[in-house]
Amino acid sequence: MAADFFFQTPTFAIQSLKPVAVFKWQRLKNPEVQYAIAAEEQYLHFHLYMLNNLRHTEAGKLAQPPYVYELGLSVRAGAVKAAILIAASIVEAALRALAELRGYPLNKDPRRRTFGNVIAAWEYAGTPRPDVAAIWPNVKAMHEVRNFVHLHKVASDADAAWESVLKEERLLLDGALTAIDYVAKIEA
Repeated sequence: MAADFFFQTPTFAIQSLKPVAVFKWQRLKNPEVQYAIAAEEQYLHFHLYMLNNLRHTEAGKLAQPPYVYELGLSVRAGAVKAAILIAASIVEAALRALAELRGYPLNKDPRRRTFGNVIAAWEYAGTPRPDVAAIWPNVKAMHEVRNFVHLHKVASDADAAWESVLKEERLLLDGALTAIDYVAKIEA
């Protein structure tokens, strides 16, 4: 089925990178990582704007009475998973930078400092360190959803199915945004 797409709210203010990189992420002490995170956060907010405002109708019906629908089903689930993937990358980069500053046990090979390795560094005896305990369920949920990029897992894991992602959409997105804001305030 062909569809016409448009934004319900057509205006979006893109945040400037410099204030986010310099102020929000200043605790990371690494300007390259700060800027990379700010750029991804800028896109995350735009992605969420699109997710929340993208509407569609049957092709050629835009001028007629409002046959306007939000993204739905597997297309929406894909957009939610993409948002979580971006958010997880932000949290992973920030936690890694902080772990490196604190000398937490990370893989000696920087190429092997995966999200899983970073998560392990922030746990002590299987328990999250006090600095991250409040958001640890959100971090673990993002890690799990991030692994849904592996389509074989999606095919064999009911939690990874698009229906499950949509069922948990608000919880996942709110948890991801909370984790980002929380991690930005952790002192090195």
